[in-house]
Amino acid sequence: MPSDEIRALAAKIELLNRKIAREKAAKKAAETLLEEKSRELYSAKQLVEDSLINIKEESKQGIALLHFKTYLESILLDYNQQFLQKPISNILLQRLLDDLIGIENIKASRIRFKSPTEEDQFDTFIAGDKGLIQQVSTANQALNWSNDHQQIKLRINAASKVLGSLTLVIESPISWQKTIEKQLLLFCDMISAAQRRQELLENTIKEKLRAESSEQSTRDFVAMINHELRTPLNGLLGSAELMLDTKLSSYQQQLLNTMHQSGELLRVIINDLLDLSKMSAGMLQIVEVDFSPAKLCQMIFDIFKQRIEEFGLIFSFNVQQNIPQTLLGDPDRIKQILVNLIGNALKFTQEGEIKVNITWEQEKLHFEVQDTGCGIPEDKISTLFAPFTQVNNSSNRSFEGTGLGLAICKQLVDEMNDTISLASVLNKGSCFKVALPLNSLQKVALDIERPQADYPIENLKILVVEDSKVNQMLIEMILAKFGITPTIANDGQEAIDYLTVNNVDIVFMDCRMPVVDGFKATSLLREKGYTKPIIALTASTTSVETEQCYQCGMDEIINKPYQQDDIKAALIKWGQQLDSTG
Repeated sequence: MPSDEIRALAAKIELLNRKIAREKAAKKAAETLLEEKSRELYSAKQLVEDSLINIKEESKQGIALLHFKTYLESILLDYNQQFLQKPISNILLQRLLDDLIGIENIKASRIRFKSPTEEDQFDTFIAGDKGLIQQVSTANQALNWSNDHQQIKLRINAASKVLGSLTLVIESPISWQKTIEKQLLLFCDMISAAQRRQELLENTIKEKLRAESSEQSTRDFVAMINHELRTPLNGLLGSAELMLDTKLSSYQQQLLNTMHQSGELLRVIINDLLDLSKMSAGMLQIVEVDFSPAKLCQMIFDIFKQRIEEFGLIFSFNVQQNIPQTLLGDPDRIKQILVNLIGNALKFTQEGEIKVNITWEQEKLHFEVQDTGCGIPEDKISTLFAPFTQVNNSSNRSFEGTGLGLAICKQLVDEMNDTISLASVLNKGSCFKVALPLNSLQKVALDIERPQADYPIENLKILVVEDSKVNQMLIEMILAKFGITPTIANDGQEAIDYLTVNNVDIVFMDCRMPVVDGFKATSLLREKGYTKPIIALTASTTSVETEQCYQCGMDEIINKPYQQDDIKAALIKWGQQLDSTG
């Protein structure tokens, strides 16, 4: 074979060998790569499996933690409602601990709470696995729990004061601890808030009871001082009034007139001061009863007609004809308003006229009192209804009085839910206007009535129930002027005993007496079927006692100090009623 062919064949063989070598190397590299990828794939698979296991475990822990939180929150909501409705008590705290160990992670629970009776002592409440708890022998001390168990202990605080502590023995992952502590802090806050609410409520109740006690003491004092002032004043003014009708020298007459006028001024001052005390104590109340505006107007007219004419003034008293015959209101307070306003006009009017207009419009009774007196400066009008206020408060003032009358009028009008107004021109006069909303019970034309002075009151049989010897003497002398000799009983029991076997027409009954008072005596008489008029003679003008008089069965009230005309008017009124009813 030629050499050229041999060389060509050898070259081909060499190329083939190199190709085979390359293929072997490529195969080897592919096998190596495959092995590496297989190892990577195995590692990835193992990682995924491990991750899935971790995720499952974390999910399990998360679900368990969520269940734990939900359980605690449900307890928190439940007891938050209970603490809002009930005060903290041993039973409630123990029940809370029992509910806290209702989930397996909490093995035991304890609350140490400040004792309500011992300032430095703590009451201890426990719940849980008894194997974890060894209670020491001394009461109200801490419990010895093993330190081998995981414990969470939190303080229960109120402001800067430590109320106690909440401790739990738990079995849970360490990662739960912060979450558990946050939840338990809510329990501590709940107990603390409940304790603060309870203390606030208890303090509020104490303050309320203290205020009520103070208010009742004030009411009792006002009622007592009312009685103590009016009772001797009744003897003083009544005696002076009786002496005015006796034969006296001009000098004696002058002294007696001075005494009587001073006594009347004292009565006005006492009335004003007592009413101011009632206003301050919240006792100035309106007692609504059926009343006749005609009789009320007549009474006001009779009170002032002679007095105003004695001062040389014209007294114009105009009553509209369409006023209902019967109204529902407080006639005593309405009378007080009118007496104050007319008396005020009389005090400040030296000459001219005092005019009173009484009208009925839009279900309101309107009063208008005009005078031609000294008037009031415009800058003083706004302050005139304040207590103790007068236009001139200096030591050289010309007019007497406490400065309470208008303040009391305004308070009374306010209590009746309406207004009082004043228009005045200095040196020309003043005009007060009052409107009172009253319920009309019947609408009949109104005329001022004239008393039947000729009614034979001397034929009436009268029983006077009065414990004061001075007042006994006074009313005996007043009745003697009318030709009546009354029977006297010293207390309510004597009155009951007398009326059991004797008949009288009218009973005058004092309210505050020993043995049996006037209220009890009247109530017992009414229970026995006694129907004759019983008229209260009382030194108290409080709304409570006024209501008590009517509730026990009294028919009318005459306040001390009373005058002859008060007694006479009552005798005529009830004597006529007895005649009409047979």
